[in-house]
Amino acid sequence: MPRNTSQSTSALHRAARTLPVLLLAAFAACTSLTPTQRPVTTGDTAGLEQRARAAVDAGNFSAAAELYTQLAMASSGSARIDYLLRSAQSAADYGDTALARRRVGEARNGASVAQQQTSSVLLARLELAEGRPQAALDMLAALPQALPQQVQRDAAAVRGQALFRIGRPVDAVRTLVEREVWLEDADSIVANQRMIWDGFRGLPAPPPTAPTGDAVVDGWLALAPLTASTGPELRRSLLGWRQQYPSHPAAAGLLAELLAAQRSGAFPSQIAVLLPLSSPQTRAVALAIQDGFMAAHLRNSSNADTSVRVYDSARLGSSEAYLQAQLDGADFIVGPLMGPEVDQVIAQAGFVPTLALNYATTETPFLRSFYQFALSIEDEARAIAAAAIASGAKSAVAFVPSNQRGYQIRDNFQAAFEAGGGKLVDWFGYEPTLQDFSQPTATLLNVRRSTERHRRLAANLGEPVQFEARRRDDIDMIFAIVPDDRTGRLIASQLRFFGAGDIPVYANAAIFDPGKTARDNDLNGFIFADTPALLAPSPDASALRGDLQTFWPQRASLSRFYGMGFDAYGLVASLFASDGTALSMRGLSGDLSLDAQGRVRRVLPLAQFRGGRPVALDDELSRPSGSQGLIGQR
Repeated sequence: MPRNTSQSTSALHRAARTLPVLLLAAFAACTSLTPTQRPVTTGDTAGLEQRARAAVDAGNFSAAAELYTQLAMASSGSARIDYLLRSAQSAADYGDTALARRRVGEARNGASVAQQQTSSVLLARLELAEGRPQAALDMLAALPQALPQQVQRDAAAVRGQALFRIGRPVDAVRTLVEREVWLEDADSIVANQRMIWDGFRGLPAPPPTAPTGDAVVDGWLALAPLTASTGPELRRSLLGWRQQYPSHPAAAGLLAELLAAQRSGAFPSQIAVLLPLSSPQTRAVALAIQDGFMAAHLRNSSNADTSVRVYDSARLGSSEAYLQAQLDGADFIVGPLMGPEVDQVIAQAGFVPTLALNYATTETPFLRSFYQFALSIEDEARAIAAAAIASGAKSAVAFVPSNQRGYQIRDNFQAAFEAGGGKLVDWFGYEPTLQDFSQPTATLLNVRRSTERHRRLAANLGEPVQFEARRRDDIDMIFAIVPDDRTGRLIASQLRFFGAGDIPVYANAAIFDPGKTARDNDLNGFIFADTPALLAPSPDASALRGDLQTFWPQRASLSRFYGMGFDAYGLVASLFASDGTALSMRGLSGDLSLDAQGRVRRVLPLAQFRGGRPVALDDELSRPSGSQGLIGQR
């Protein structure tokens, strides 16, 4: 394949941006600085240096070169040389090799040994930029072998590119693979991998594929023929390559960037949805999500050219369904649904933007273009903590299921509540199948301690003592994590029995079953966080509920998942067009945003059971006084 000069120069510039600032020195004739502005005083240097760094970060290398020149004029000694070398670096970054050489010459006198060494690396880079790769290699060969690590990294970048230029791709790959070991951040690693890819693209013919015995080098050589592919052919080839080299460094870095660069338009042309439709345990939820997703798709006439293909992850297996969706040409994948399924596909993600419909069950580092969306109880716990703090609550106790999930939610609530200035003073873990909450409630409210004190007093006096058990008075709220409304009613009855009906009680959304039409006076006073689709209907939410009542009345209890599917479609547009960092969307599942780990977080409204029905609390009423949280009202 003929060498593409513009691509090669562009690749050189991209590589240069990832190299930490190259210090320059030692070159031919020394010339004097030619200031273009007034001399800079020492007091100006801090602000100028900040501006210069900002110019480099913004890619404005011409401005950076000028600013570093001004800084050199205001400095002396080693600092002056450093600024000159940075100016030369910036000049090289925007392709002005003549200016870069002048600045190196100006830095010649007084350069330290380290500055001379790094200067030689820059001069070799300039030789390469001017089309003399062998001269660049000769200059690098003259350097001592024992170099500072930064100089080694910079020299290896130039050496690798020069080796590609003179037709020694195997040696070039070895050099750049070794260089990657010294890199620490993901952007630098991907840029290093891009050098190898661009080096292959500049070759007149693919390199030999005879195995070298080095699995990483061999993987790169097997990737070389793919550089001539584009579009769907490139995707299929890359997927096949990754199956052969699943643990290769490029599988998690460069390949995702290559495919992302091919995406165009504001919305994908083909979406794959992975749901466990044939699973008896999850079919109902999967259907509700699918229906919500398709409802949103059909309402967006502007996306009429987009096709949606649904894959049954229960029948195919999540990993196989995920791979097949990519092979079929999906531009965006939604799913899978279950946490363990997310764990399985995240290991092979990175090629196609993906919105998983649950959180991974294990902690994983952020993977570019892989996002996770769940109807998480943690979001409800944060909303409750915020509302309780806003109401003036300072102390809380909690009922939680005695399992790992219950403890996770407790910890999440505690962190949010205490971050707002509150204190979780006590908690009790109960068995989820418990039918009688009298003992847990008495324990949590310290009624048992009061009873025990009475017994000790009666025993010491040797005669009956008139007694009325008293519950603790050091709490402002109770947080109950419940699996369903039945558990909420059992807890409510015991709280009334033990005289805690004046304490506001907050619960998660599971306490409300939207499929039930009968009034539930036992839950009066309970405050809970839930989706806007149920508590604060917008036109879309009202239409959603109307659709459910008209077409799927038996699915009313699954309306949260219908809304989740509806929102997933809206998230696709935001995540496909950008990296999602500025995501801010008001959906049926909450006010949605993206955290640093790629997880969609929800801000939720609150409601309170009154007259047996949930009543949405507006901003004012979401700060309930003690009288508003009475579970004793029936």
